[in-house]
Amino acid sequence: MWWGVLSLLSWFPLQEAFLTNHMETITVEEGQTLTLHCVTSLTKNASIQWLAPSGFTIFLNEHPAFKNSKYQLLHHSATQLSINVPNVTLQDEGVYRCFHYSDSVSTKEVKVIVLATPLKPIVEASVIRRLNGEDHVVLKCSTQRSKPPPQITWLLGNGLEISGGTHHEFETDGKKCNTTSTVMVHTYGKNSTVYCIIRHKGLHGKKLVAPFQFKDLVADQETASEAPENSSFSSQDPQQTTSTVSVMENSSIPETDKGEKESITKDPDFTIEVSPQYKGLAREKSGTLLLTLVSFLIFILFIIVQLFIMKLRRAHVIWKKDNEISEHTLESYRSRSNNEETSSQEKDGQTSHSNRCMNYITRLYSEAKSKRKEKVQHLKLERKHRHVPESIV
Repeated sequence: MWWGVLSLLSWFPLQEAFLTNHMETITVEEGQTLTLHCVTSLTKNASIQWLAPSGFTIFLNEHPAFKNSKYQLLHHSATQLSINVPNVTLQDEGVYRCFHYSDSVSTKEVKVIVLATPLKPIVEASVIRRLNGEDHVVLKCSTQRSKPPPQITWLLGNGLEISGGTHHEFETDGKKCNTTSTVMVHTYGKNSTVYCIIRHKGLHGKKLVAPFQFKDLVADQETASEAPENSSFSSQDPQQTTSTVSVMENSSIPETDKGEKESITKDPDFTIEVSPQYKGLAREKSGTLLLTLVSFLIFILFIIVQLFIMKLRRAHVIWKKDNEISEHTLESYRSRSNNEETSSQEKDGQTSHSNRCMNYITRLYSEAKSKRKEKVQHLKLERKHRHVPESIV
């Protein structure tokens, strides 16, 4: 009975004239417990119902709609229905609805927003060497699986905080994203330190900080100069850098203007150093494109060959059918002529047989007639001899 009522109420057609909408927004972090309260002043023959964002019933009064559901009943009375959603995920995000059924129908909508706090940031450094002997350091700070995208800034050694070039890449679900921020450093001191700072709504005013010390980079460079084949520094695309700074110990750090950014981005010295990598990428892309075109041409050729083979098969089948029909016609003609000859021979045999029979019957009849005549003549002679007079004897 309750299942029928639940299914009916889950699809109950509600008209705007009988609804009093109340909208509420709740923000909860991923993994926490979501609590939903629905309170009404109607006590006479009133029923309360919670609906999930998918439109299905969660609870009707104290009766759950699903068995083994993750939704938990927190409190139920004539005027209140409260439920819990433990271990909230991004799939639990959406608009929950509470309906009050009495003489009139009213509803309350609760918009639930689920936050995914970013993971601890990671700072990576790479060196770009120019022809004039100067080295530029590209710092990249990255964090993963956050919703909404975080804000990334860089704190320099003198307390100056700047923003770098930020890039957001969303995952396949379209909700969580991976964020990176990049800055370029021209000069630095061995004891200088740069901090990557992550700000996010789910951190509640706190920050995630990842420091980078340039003394580690200097030590790595000295090791790389001794053993260049073991160098772990990689060239970075200068076009990805949208913020260029100079970090110097115990000195002021002026921000570079737009013209300097463009000059650094378009400096041919970078392209000379990094061009072998780009050429390799271009060659790889052209090889991939050529392989794709060859594969496509082979596929088209295969389809054409298959169609030609199918056409040959059809022509062979038609030719075979025509030969079978002609052979069958010839055999039927031969059998028909043989049957006609046989029937004509049988007719001729029957005619000759009947003629022989008639001749034999005619001959027998003539012989019998001649014998009868002889008998008659013989009897007549005997009678004449009997009547001869004795006187004459």
